[in-house]
Amino acid sequence: MNKKKIMGALLLTLGMTGDALAESGFYGGASIGQSTIDACGGVTNCDDTDTSWKIFGGWELNSNIVFEAAWVDFGEVSGSVDGSAVSAEADGWTIAAKGILPLNEQFGVFGKLGVIMWDIKGGGAAAGINDDGTDLMYGLGAHYMFTDQLGIVGEWEWYDIDNDNDIDLFSIGAMYKF
Repeated sequence: MNKKKIMGALLLTLGMTGDALAESGFYGGASIGQSTIDACGGVTNCDDTDTSWKIFGGWELNSNIVFEAAWVDFGEVSGSVDGSAVSAEADGWTIAAKGILPLNEQFGVFGKLGVIMWDIKGGGAAAGINDDGTDLMYGLGAHYMFTDQLGIVGEWEWYDIDNDNDIDLFSIGAMYKF
């Protein structure tokens, strides 16, 4: 499915102006972390961890339910097959629902469930190999708000990529409520 159509549909679904988003609990942010890509079957000298980052935005329906979209870059897995260097880069768009349990005014924990529309591109001896799809993702995390608008979020997310490969992502980031 075309990524532009998906994001267009998401924005159309929100159907709000900047002022309406501010009144309705819109937020945005960015995170950085480490991903582990379970894709080393048959690959020697496999390096399956890399720095990962994401940009996210969401809409708080209320203090317990949030809808969030993100673009995440998982980095690269590399190694060799029969003496030839191979690599693959993975990224994708996510859409998820988050259930939040506020523990006090500043601190809350959450769980999320959604889908990832992923894309994998091969490099080295795997150049020309491209794959994409849509699969399940879920995660757990916590956030702490320093002010009514500025906070920090830490989370673990799991992505089911193509039924054979899983990606774990541990990240920490900043979020801003408009």
